[in-house]
Amino acid sequence: MTSSRLLSSLLFLLIFSNSFSQNLPVLATDSLVWHVFENGVRTNVWSIAPEARPDVLETYIKGESKTVTFKNGSDSISFDVKPGNTYSFVFLVNKKDSAFTEIRGIKEVPRARFSSEYIATHTGKTFVEIPEVYELMNIVFALTDKGKTGRGMIHKDTPYYTELMEWFAPYGNEPIVKNVNAALVESGGTYSALKMDAYAFEFSDQGQIVQSHVYDRIGNSPANHLRPYINDLQAFAHKSEFQDFYKKHQDYYQKLIVAFRDSVGIPDMQKWLNTNFPTTRYDSFKIIFSPLVGNNQSANWFSDNGFREAQAHVNFPFRDKTKPGKWSEKAMLVTDGNLVFTELNHSFINPEGEKPQYKNAIEKAFTNLDTWNEKGKPAAMGYNDAYSSFHEHLNWGLVSLRYTDFAPKNEQAALISSIEKVLVEYRGFKKFGTFNQFLVGLYKKRKPGQTVADLYPAIVQWFVDNR
Repeated sequence: MTSSRLLSSLLFLLIFSNSFSQNLPVLATDSLVWHVFENGVRTNVWSIAPEARPDVLETYIKGESKTVTFKNGSDSISFDVKPGNTYSFVFLVNKKDSAFTEIRGIKEVPRARFSSEYIATHTGKTFVEIPEVYELMNIVFALTDKGKTGRGMIHKDTPYYTELMEWFAPYGNEPIVKNVNAALVESGGTYSALKMDAYAFEFSDQGQIVQSHVYDRIGNSPANHLRPYINDLQAFAHKSEFQDFYKKHQDYYQKLIVAFRDSVGIPDMQKWLNTNFPTTRYDSFKIIFSPLVGNNQSANWFSDNGFREAQAHVNFPFRDKTKPGKWSEKAMLVTDGNLVFTELNHSFINPEGEKPQYKNAIEKAFTNLDTWNEKGKPAAMGYNDAYSSFHEHLNWGLVSLRYTDFAPKNEQAALISSIEKVLVEYRGFKKFGTFNQFLVGLYKKRKPGQTVADLYPAIVQWFVDNR
């Protein structure tokens, strides 16, 4: 460090300690990455940005207040945050860089608001989309170190991926890429949260990223995870001329959208779910995806103004061209639909399984999760409570039921067996094969007019008996 820079730093510290510290809390740190907890639950990974001045965390509050804590190891700072109030403090990074930070309390609003106009134009319809800001966020993921080297996050085996990497590679060191990469390193769950919440933003006619008129956030968190990154995302979009890239590839996007919409049996699966879960109703469905998403699916559903919408966030079912076809084309089209079906499923099986009459039995059946989920495998790592484990058994069990109704009869047994092999051997649901055979048999023997929802008492009892 030069003598002039050292003198400048010492002068700043003297002024800082004698002035700012009298007014704002100061937290010294050597780390740029912190965790945010809201009422004791971790909700965000926070990358300190000294250049923001201030760096703002908006938090939604239901009720009078919530406790917001920034934490890194044993170091932390907490505030009792109330709607309409702002709470300021300073991170002092490496004893020289000041990062002025604000927490803004915002009265919690609904995740989605459906106007009369929206309801009129969406009722009874299904939409398949590659949204603009959504695709922008996936390009950022692709540029991160995690996106380049991680398995399963980014689908790379397309000319589209090659083209976008050539276009955007010069912008791989932009702040949004670095900050998102840091967040991904800290928490793998950040990926899905940021990706889904990108759907709550859109571009204005002036090329600005603005909040959607419909959605505040997509996930169940009280705040939109992407909102703190919007300024950096806007700068990246402008500098990289993202909108030109997006417009240039509209033909490709539309080709994928049409293939998804028309080939994998979406109308049939919606009709099947509506028939088998008659007390759960949705007025509109959305399938939201990116050609960049490698292997990631999630779902959510919304209710407002008497209107209910289900969303499936999925990857495109690209087929592995290096492997010879194992199934007939008709069977392949049914299996291609599993990506969407296993997410739309949750919009039905979760509300059904969470009905009060099943609560005690499900909790009793899954008291010891080691009975069901093999340690060290995805079942134990991602489905570590009674309801998530129960729902995932049902989720893939329903795929087998769909095979019995839509797949070629001579291939059904092998298709069902292939599901059981993956769920037991790879994912670690130890008793899925036995459960699945029970479920398929129960479904085939159901009485005329009986639905899957009608079978729930017997299904839940099976788990109690086999715990």
